Amino acid sequence: MSDLQRFDVNHLSDGDGSSAVLTILRSVEDLQRTAPDSSSPSALVSRHRQMLEAIGVGVYVTDAAGRITYFNAAATELWGRTPEFGEEWCGSWRLFSLDGRPMAHAACPMAIALTEGRPVRGEVAVAERPDGSRIVFMPYPSPLRDADDRIVGAVNVLVDVTERHSAEAALRGAVEALAASNAVKDEFLGLVSHELRTPVTTIFGNAQLLRARADTLEPERRDAMLDDIADDAARLRDVIENLLLLTRLGSDEPIDAEPVLLTRTLEGAVGAFRRRHPNRSVRLAPLPREAIVEAQASSIGQVIENLLSNADKYSDSSQSIDVRLEADVDEVCVLVLDRGIGIDPAQTEELFTAFYRTPEAKKHAGGVGIGLAVCRRIVETEGGRIWARPRPGGGTEFGFALPRVIA
Repeated sequence: MSDLQRFDVNHLSDGDGSSAVLTILRSVEDLQRTAPDSSSPSALVSRHRQMLEAIGVGVYVTDAAGRITYFNAAATELWGRTPEFGEEWCGSWRLFSLDGRPMAHAACPMAIALTEGRPVRGEVAVAERPDGSRIVFMPYPSPLRDADDRIVGAVNVLVDVTERHSAEAALRGAVEALAASNAVKDEFLGLVSHELRTPVTTIFGNAQLLRARADTLEPERRDAMLDDIADDAARLRDVIENLLLLTRLGSDEPIDAEPVLLTRTLEGAVGAFRRRHPNRSVRLAPLPREAIVEAQASSIGQVIENLLSNADKYSDSSQSIDVRLEADVDEVCVLVLDRGIGIDPAQTEELFTAFYRTPEAKKHAGGVGIGLAVCRRIVETEGGRIWARPRPGGGTEFGFALPRVIA
């Protein structure tokens, strides 16, 4: 029994199957050389048809002009069609390179093997079937020669490597995603380290000085240092609170919602902000009597705090921040409006992406870029929506809306 008869197609699972395919090709060539009636591809096929049909991989044969003279059942399964005898070069419906470019049948590996008189190895192509599905395959075409070394045809073995190619593509994607994730992680750590180091340095330095020389410092200097400690401690608290919220919301941990009178939550958040920023004017428009939503009061308070802090950071301290609450039948909306640096309408969606900061924002103030991302996650978790848009006359309008609960 020949190597071809003994060949086990399951060997194709080893690597790319090239060793198994080469076994087939060597066997076909050996049979051709040893068989007395193998002066043509058709004679070879006729003599060994049973073996060729038994092989579980696609095999087809052409004459010297590239016209198909034989194909086995595995080849038709791979092509998704049954070609006519006499078709040229290949039974595939359409051919493409891996990069998606169409490949003419006259330029396929089988055509190269015949026109250049050499085996072609290491090629990968994509075949499109008549039903639109595609497979990735490796062809192994080899010329067939007669006793006088003249090319009389060619044999091609087709190995379906679609699953392997998909696995490799998935692996490459995972590697690229990991690299991108590491880059984001490194950038995040750098930003957070900077945002934490600056206030910690101020707090530590002022605390050390107060401990050593508090009795000798002028009251005004002492009060200014205490104010710096309080401000930077609040800054640290805000960064840490936002990081914790971002982590908690990212884990899909449910929020315990309850009926919340949003007017009261808004008044409390604005009042707390005014106490921490006595030199910043915050104008709160008259509030409607009833504006009840289903939410977690502390989380919504954090959203309002973040939007107020954002407006404070990116607008001149001489400008007022306007806060409004509007209610209709379906929603309750909170608006925070400033006269600051404004935004590009094309960047409004990106503003709510974690760690994203516009070039203009980076020039104006420091930050990690997580406050607005936290706002979006909280509001969307509560079933609401959030937005940003340029404010007529300059500045920015940030707003969010939550479904209204009718008492």
